[in-house]
Formats: sequence, C-alpha cells, structure tokens
Amino acid sequence: MKLVTRITIVFMFLLAGSTLSAQASTFPDVNESERFYDEIMYLVGKNVIQGYPSGQFGPDDYVTRSAAAIMIGRVLDYNGAQADTSFPDVPKSNKASGYIQKAYENNIIQGFPDGTFRPDEIVTREQMAIFLARAFDLTEEEVVPFNDISVQMKSFSSIRKVIAFGVTEGYPNGTFQPTTKLTRAQFSAFLARATSDEFRLHVKTCGYDATTKQNPNKQMMNCLLTKAALDASSPIPPEIVKAVASVESSWTQFKANGEPNISADGGIGVMQITNTTGYDVERLKHDVQYNIETGIEFLLKNFNRMDLPRINDHDPTKLESWYFAVMAYNGTKAENSPFYQETGERNTDAYQEKVYRELQNFGLLDTRASDIPMTKTDFVYNEGTNYTINFQKKNYLLDGTRTSTKQLFKTGDIVHYNGSGLRANASTQSTLTATTSSDSMTILGAPVYDERTDSTNQFVWYPVEVVKNGKTIRGYIASYLIVK
Repeated sequence: MKLVTRITIVFMFLLAGSTLSAQASTFPDVNESERFYDEIMYLVGKNVIQGYPSGQFGPDDYVTRSAAAIMIGRVLDYNGAQADTSFPDVPKSNKASGYIQKAYENNIIQGFPDGTFRPDEIVTREQMAIFLARAFDLTEEEVVPFNDISVQMKSFSSIRKVIAFGVTEGYPNGTFQPTTKLTRAQFSAFLARATSDEFRLHVKTCGYDATTKQNPNKQMMNCLLTKAALDASSPIPPEIVKAVASVESSWTQFKANGEPNISADGGIGVMQITNTTGYDVERLKHDVQYNIETGIEFLLKNFNRMDLPRINDHDPTKLESWYFAVMAYNGTKAENSPFYQETGERNTDAYQEKVYRELQNFGLLDTRASDIPMTKTDFVYNEGTNYTINFQKKNYLLDGTRTSTKQLFKTGDIVHYNGSGLRANASTQSTLTATTSSDSMTILGAPVYDERTDSTNQFVWYPVEVVKNGKTIRGYIASYLIVK
C-alpha cells in the first residue's frame, strides 16, 4: 500500500471521532482504574478491538501476532475477509487469515525464515516497534538512550521511529526491554498513540528537555542543529549550520544563570539572531529549536539572493557553494571582504573564513573555499557605499572536485568509507571491525551522535551494514570519511 493511501486511511479513521469514547466499558475486567482505560475505550469505539466470547477483554493477556495483525488491519481499513495466505500455519479458516495476508503483502508483518507466521506467538516490544513503524510509514528517528538497544538489532531503526512518533518510551532504569512480551492493554495503548494525537507521548527532541532553560550538552546540540538542517524547507548542509552556530555563539543559547544569551549588538541565542522582524522574540530567547530554525531561514534566504556571487552551478550540497551566503549572514560589509582593499592580501579574519575554519577544525572537513578564483578587484567598497561590498563578479568557476556535504545521506544509500572500519558504538573509543574503502555499505537509518556528550566534534555517526566474507556486519561510521 502506498504511503499516501495509508495516511489517507488513518486520517479518515481519526475523522470518525477524535475525542474519547463516551461509552462506559462493556468489559467487566476493564474499569476506569486501568492504566490504559481511555486508549482501550478509544479503540473499542472505533471497532478496532473486541473482547472474548466470554465478554471479557483480558487486558493482562498477552497479545498474539494474529491479534496484532487484526488490530492494525482494522485501523488501516483492510478487508478482513478470511483468505488463503502465504503461510502453511495460517489456513483460510483462521479468523485472522485475511488481515495476516494483507499485512504480509504490505510488508508490515513478515514471516520467519522457516516460512511460518506463528500466529499464536506473543508480540514483544521490539516486534511492536517494527509493526507500527511499517504500518504508519514512519520515517523520523530519535536518539535511543537505552543501554539494551544496539545497532545489531533488526528493530534498531524501528524503535527510533516509534519513539520519535510518541508511541512509546523507555523505562526509568534506562532500558527499553525489547524482548518483553506485550499485553493486550499495552498494545492497545501503543496503537491508540500511533493513530491519535490525543494519546501521543511528548517527545523530547534529541533527548533535550526544553523546560530546563539550560544549554543542551554538546552532542545534544549537535543533534538539534543537524535535525533542524535535515528538516529545512530546502537542502542545506548541516555542517554549514553547525559551523555558523559555533562562530556565532559557541553553541550557547543560555547564560550560566539561565538567562538568554544576548550579545552587545542584540544577537539572540545560539544563532545570534539580530533581525527579529516577523519573529517571536521571546521564543528566539528561550526556544533553542526555534532559534536554530530561524537562523536556517536566514541562511537559505541568503543562498537564494540574486545579488550575491555564486559558485559553479550553485549546488546546495557542495559546501563551497555557501561561501557568500555565509558571508551575508554576518553582513556584506568591508570587514568581510575576502581581500583587504589597501594591500590585496587575503582577509583571514573575514566572518566566512572563520566559519570554514570551524568546518575544518571541528567537522574535520577540508573544503576548497580558499581556491575560489577571486581577486581584490571583485569587491568594491568605500565611504560612498557605506562600506557595503559591491560585488563586481557574480559567478565563479571552481575547477576540480568540490566538497560534498557528508550529512544528508538517506536510509538505503550505498556508500564507501575511507576510515579504518566500523565502530561498535558511536565513538572512536569503541571496538573496531576493519573494512576497506572498496566495501559497499548500506545506510541503515538517521545519524546518531557521539557517546561522549561533551565532545566538540561536529560530525555525526551513521549506522551501516556491510557484507564481509559472506557475513553481514553492522556498526557505525563517521560522516566526514564517507564517500558516496
């Protein structure tokens, strides 16, 4: 089933009634003290779940794979008529056969390597994550701060997705408990959250609690900046956003006392926003994500300005293409001219030069910005122009290979790696499995961030898998060494 079709069906499901069912429980074993009473009643009202012939619901009974297929199938409006299936252990006579076959055909619930479906097997938390991530075509992924989840698990990406969607969360002891069996009440709660905002959990983006009015740690901020860039309306390399934020504020939104970081010239927050017209000033002061998104808007506007010079075909995925957009973020004034007019020497203190040095020092990326074939006569400024630069040349041809962003990869992309090999965890200190630059690797999901929360590294880690000597190996690779 195509994504748009599934979304339409779920939307129609929600329109059928988005408020809690007013009916009292018809089940003698489900009362209002039940933790997931509202979620159960919501799904009962939608005819997604039903009780046993005895009239009971069995909230503490475990949910089976066949029951999960029925419930998901009803939400997706599948025809549940009994049907022949692709599994020898699911005959047409099985009441769930129609739902099971449709879920299989739509890659929501798959069988086992031996060809069976095992309809009576109990669903675990990690299996639930896989089912719901597929059923609702989830793509957004969150950080996974659980000590019992690893990239080696088939459910790794799906768990990240259901957390990002507000379907579930971990336990207070820092675990996710992927193999814990689910009860009918628990599965009802997860399914209700997946179908209705009414029940969805609040998600702390990148694990950051915005109510604290404190700066995220370095790798939380790395995550927030990266996610904002990835979610931008037009392509923008996360590396550019992070380097700008580093020069502007050293990734600081708040002062030590919790007050907003406001500079002497009125720059606000991590992106040091000065032009606040049309923006919510209080949010710029106190909302880190909003501040970052606003800074990205200004960078994108600069990139599309027709009065600024462009590099080659103005490809936004090439880091050198952002040279003049970055300059304009601080201002196209004399102090940011690439050359000193008096001497013709390169101005290494220009704002954009500082940003590209950040790319090198903390993103570990060597760009060719210094090779852009500019001359001092390309930039005219004087008292008559109020020392605003008048650009004499509007396009530069940079010969040779330009530097591609290393942080816009997608799930399923095939890449090569110039590093030593795969890391077991997102850290250079973790176990290394050697690979070669000729090995083809598959990106498994969204990037993750260094385990050392105080690390100032601006690169990210991608979960990948590679086949070596007939064996599939999973691990992490550092973005700056990836080659497409």
